[in-house]
Amino acid sequence: MIRVRPVRYLRRAAQWIRGWGLAGVSCFALGCVSHDEVGEYAGIGPKSALVGAVRKTTREAGLAEAREQLLAGLAAEDGSRGGLQRRIIRTTADGGLVLPDSLAALPAAQRRRVALAIVPGTKAGNPNGKDRTRECLRGAAEASKAMGFSTFFLETEARGTVQENAELVGSRMREIFARSDQVILVMLSKGAHDVIRYLQEDGVNLSAADRAKLSVVLSLAGTLQGSVVADWMAHSPRPLAAATRQWLHLSGQDAAIDMLESVARSPWEDRTARRLSSRFPRLTWISIAMVPDGEDGRIRERLWAPLVRGRIEKTMPYYSPSDGLVESASSILPDVVTVPEWVVIGSGSHAMPNGTYLGGGRIAPQTTRPGKETLHPESGGEIMSAYLRALPQDLLR
Repeated sequence: MIRVRPVRYLRRAAQWIRGWGLAGVSCFALGCVSHDEVGEYAGIGPKSALVGAVRKTTREAGLAEAREQLLAGLAAEDGSRGGLQRRIIRTTADGGLVLPDSLAALPAAQRRRVALAIVPGTKAGNPNGKDRTRECLRGAAEASKAMGFSTFFLETEARGTVQENAELVGSRMREIFARSDQVILVMLSKGAHDVIRYLQEDGVNLSAADRAKLSVVLSLAGTLQGSVVADWMAHSPRPLAAATRQWLHLSGQDAAIDMLESVARSPWEDRTARRLSSRFPRLTWISIAMVPDGEDGRIRERLWAPLVRGRIEKTMPYYSPSDGLVESASSILPDVVTVPEWVVIGSGSHAMPNGTYLGGGRIAPQTTRPGKETLHPESGGEIMSAYLRALPQDLLR
């Protein structure tokens, strides 16, 4: 067995990699800047035409031009034709506005029969620090409950494997479906992998009556087609990535490597994905995609480690404009999934509350400030309130 000294940067890298803040590692020992060979990278084959197109434009013309193509492509994929985005911008700007045809305007008795099941992602940043992303989602759950909806926060393991968390989601969802008339699933970041695995393995086998209750899946910057950063950390031969994987293995943290492996690749199985629209006949999928806010096609926020992000951009055999962790085009459904999809376009980083809506103001104007990157629990409640006051009742068809 190779003996590895627990040098400071390597220990810190192991700590950060255990959370979704896996780019927030030390920024040296990075290696040369030429592109890697395709090798074992999981995301090399795009699952949608848009992903393939913006990767090609990135290679040939750069990130800035690819960003413009990305924006046009996301708008073209939006089944609401910008309608939901306009509604969201209105309710975000005016915290007291309840659109008369929104979910929040339903009679109280009907709201109680609508369940929101919220699935968090992987813990961000230092594992010994605060889990600010979960705090935000708890804030969202509290806001939903205060507005009269039956609300369930599904306590997945912060660094659990996709399979473990999907099984936990499945065990909770059976009770939720039994108690509700309509169900809305809300998921953040890597939580998308957990929910998609659940839908494909357990959800598709629910009774027809229960499957008809699933009205909305709301994906907040979800890893719907995998993560380029997770792919780099799981498979890159570069010194930092390789040494971190070795340290995780030698320190008994193979589960963290398994998590990276799973998030690196698309969570969809083609055969089951093709059946999703027939198995969930009343489902509308809503995807929030965060597009880089810089004119150069990169995010402006530091978001963990800019030097590591830059190295990933320079060395990965595939790349396109990203929110710092996920390629923006990979935050919407792959082509094989044919359920109706509405797309909301944000501008900024994977830390969604700190961004802005394309064509509108800040995503959480009451609880965030420009230039301040720390997430606050109140932002989750502010965002959830705006969505419930904007989402049309027609979604509960």
